[in-house]
Amino acid sequence: MRTVSVGALNIVMPDPHSADRYVDLLKNAYKSRRVVKIRGQFAGILGTFNTQEEDGFHYGEIFKFFDLQVSGKWLNMLEQAPAEEHDLADIKVPEHLKPGLEAFPFLFHAPSHRLFFLSRETEEHLGPIDAGRYFRELLNQPKLSEKYGQINITVIPDEDKLSQILSLPDLRKLHIVITPPNPDDWEDLEQDIKDRLKEQHASTMVTVLVAEKGESLAPNEHTKKLSEVAQSNGYVEARGAVAGGRVSTFSTKKHPMLKQSQYDPNVETVRTALRNTAQTYLARIRRRPAARG
Repeated sequence: MRTVSVGALNIVMPDPHSADRYVDLLKNAYKSRRVVKIRGQFAGILGTFNTQEEDGFHYGEIFKFFDLQVSGKWLNMLEQAPAEEHDLADIKVPEHLKPGLEAFPFLFHAPSHRLFFLSRETEEHLGPIDAGRYFRELLNQPKLSEKYGQINITVIPDEDKLSQILSLPDLRKLHIVITPPNPDDWEDLEQDIKDRLKEQHASTMVTVLVAEKGESLAPNEHTKKLSEVAQSNGYVEARGAVAGGRVSTFSTKKHPMLKQSQYDPNVETVRTALRNTAQTYLARIRRRPAARG
């Protein structure tokens, strides 16, 4: 068996936001051939998309590569000195060829607009924060923004981090930031939040609770539900004291979900690991009890 790490993103577009429209967005992102800087000298391009599978999943791949810049200073290893112009005269690297290719497969679940991607299988990896940054720039390129509007990307956090935040023994401040969600069929509160934001021409809902002096916050059920929505549509930050009295700041943004999943390379592909993680995650959020504002 081979073990891989899987991360996840929530991709949210303004109305209208049907599953087909999300697929259309990613199709057009693929056709754009847009190269996006990932980190340092590494960049990415959407290598494949729209191998449709069952249950609303679509398969794709992010191609990560070393965006070699021929211009600039070079090092002559033999001389242990900067290369001279005559040393560089024989360097001929076609612009369309890039070294260091690594492919990171993903499954996009159109009905829930969640994207589950391979973060690590070998030494090479694509971190959740980098993946979020990549898709944020890719899907908000001007040509796509004109057609689909502003696309919000949230890196799905570790599912245990929110419960840890809300159960801090000395919770002094809670900061909940929510961007307009695309309500899932099983979540009334998301629809209520979206309606309130739209009615007031607001792009973000911010809820801040500060404890009374000498007291610890005791979030009620509504606050907990707002925090759950923010996990996938924004973020939750808190300031509180842990055991020993040390006061620290905690944030769901700093703890992205990275699930370990396995597949048998002799009879399966990495899609099996991606699908298993996706199905487990989707089953969990579907079990959330409905909440009204």
